[in-house]
Amino acid sequence: MTGNIIRKELLTNITSLRFLLALAVSIALFVAGGFIFVSRYNQEMSEYSEKTNNNLARLNEASKNLSEVANYVQMIQRMPKLTRLFCSGFEKTLPNTFQTDVFKVEIPEVNNDMNFFISRFVDLDWMFVISLILSFMAILLTFDSLSGEKERGTLPLALSNSVPRDTVLLGKYLGAIITLAIPLLLGLLINLIIVNLSGLQFDSGQWLKIAAFMGLSILYLSIFLLLGMLVSSRSPKSSTSIVILLFIWVVLVILIPSTGRLIAEKFVRVPTRTEVDRMIHEAVTEIWNNSERYGKNAGSWAGNNLKVDWINPPARARLYNAVTDAKNRINEDYVNKMVEQVNLGRNTTKISPVTLYQTISEAVFGIGVPRFQSIFSQTARYKDVLKEFLIAEDKKDPESLHLLAWRHEVIFSQKPVDFNALPKFAESDISMKEAMKIAFWDLSALVIINILLFATIYVSFLRCDVRQR
Repeated sequence: MTGNIIRKELLTNITSLRFLLALAVSIALFVAGGFIFVSRYNQEMSEYSEKTNNNLARLNEASKNLSEVANYVQMIQRMPKLTRLFCSGFEKTLPNTFQTDVFKVEIPEVNNDMNFFISRFVDLDWMFVISLILSFMAILLTFDSLSGEKERGTLPLALSNSVPRDTVLLGKYLGAIITLAIPLLLGLLINLIIVNLSGLQFDSGQWLKIAAFMGLSILYLSIFLLLGMLVSSRSPKSSTSIVILLFIWVVLVILIPSTGRLIAEKFVRVPTRTEVDRMIHEAVTEIWNNSERYGKNAGSWAGNNLKVDWINPPARARLYNAVTDAKNRINEDYVNKMVEQVNLGRNTTKISPVTLYQTISEAVFGIGVPRFQSIFSQTARYKDVLKEFLIAEDKKDPESLHLLAWRHEVIFSQKPVDFNALPKFAESDISMKEAMKIAFWDLSALVIINILLFATIYVSFLRCDVRQR
């Protein structure tokens, strides 16, 4: 019996004008998004390769002097990801350049050669198409799933044949899910053809994430299907149902996610870059004004002349390291404050399934804010690894004072170092296990919403009068 209802719903849906129009729009967006992505990805990979190679070339040049390696500020680029085809996670607006030497990590910057007007255009990724177009399609499929049949008199007739109401609900729900799966699968096929013809290939780990994303997308769209069925079960007319559902869709998909920024900026204030620079200046000034705490004559220097009696290189090194430590603390606090502001904005808008869907998708693909935090942390760890390597190399030089301090070459080894032996930065992706850990509560919320909605529909449908009025 359930199978018959599913087939009936599926046939009714796929032959309807609303389905065909929504399918045409979504397929057009998938095609356009695929071509735009391939073009942009190739451009970004070219820029990434060029900048990364330039950074390594300058590091190679600095390797002629151990002290120069320590003071060389590396420009670490964020590598473009193939999975941005499915979820861009606002990566084009997030910092893509991370700067560090062995003393400090600078505030990340947005650095690209793209026309800054073009960067304002919306990415036609899967998440955009699914979260807006297909969620709207979901309510179009279900706004009259029950109210329409009540108006036509077909629902009372079906229930008069001893068909259980839960069977009717399950059949209609599964029929709608299968209907929505058609543009999803067609979109996947189209995108894969476009990407494959361009010479790009996904690895096994990326395929696993794509499969998880497909399941997540079905779970997200299910909420709007269930909302449509719920409102349809309580509405006497289909016209009333569609008006209510359009209002709910606008609130959940557009209005609530848009309030996140306002809430975040109101309750978490992030200092401006000017204020950060002032804090750094004040901290550095305070350290220099109290330089004696780092040793006698710590604030006195005579250039390269270490034979002067009042020169105290160890104290000077401690003072300069205190300066860079202060800069690191302020920069890290600034970055953490920005992340805190974003997270507050998102957490307060997670009553919308769109926000949940976006945050889980970013975690699954390891992009967006989670990736930014990960790269920033990896850059700080790389700084420490490189520092330990240089200190170990410096100990091999008997002529060195074995003091590592910012901008002071004369107190550290001047010997060359093997470039091939130097630690190089290599970004490590967020594993699927870590992604699931990050997304666990949001994913649980999506599942719970689906369960509660289905239970509510079931109770509502059991109690509703299906007779024509």
